[in-house]
Amino acid sequence: MQHAVLKYAVLKYAVLVLCLLVGAASLAAHVNDRGMDYQRYKDRFGQLCCGVQDCRPAADFVETVANGEPVIRLLFEGEWITVSRQYLVSELATDGRAHFCGRLYVVNADSGRVKPEPTCVILPPRGS
Repeated sequence: MQHAVLKYAVLKYAVLVLCLLVGAASLAAHVNDRGMDYQRYKDRFGQLCCGVQDCRPAADFVETVANGEPVIRLLFEGEWITVSRQYLVSELATDGRAHFCGRLYVVNADSGRVKPEPTCVILPPRGS
């Protein structure tokens, strides 16, 4: 009897530890290398910007106008992508970098051209 109770307690403890580890891993999946938590950012419809791995910092960014439309250009791995400002969230990035949330598709492997499918763009405070 005592052996069964001990076995049950160990099993219960193992399940608790596993749940804590899974919860911590899912939370960490939304935090970037500088500790910025993507879960606090929402798109223009109030939906979360980030799934598990679809937000990433850009190497550089520029706010400009293309074809009469205000856009944000973001640099990823040497390739510039252009995203409409309508995807810009109002809350600023806490790590001083610009971020793209969404998917990037390689349109032509030979040219390296990338097509963005944005959810959100998060910019740092001006002057960062």
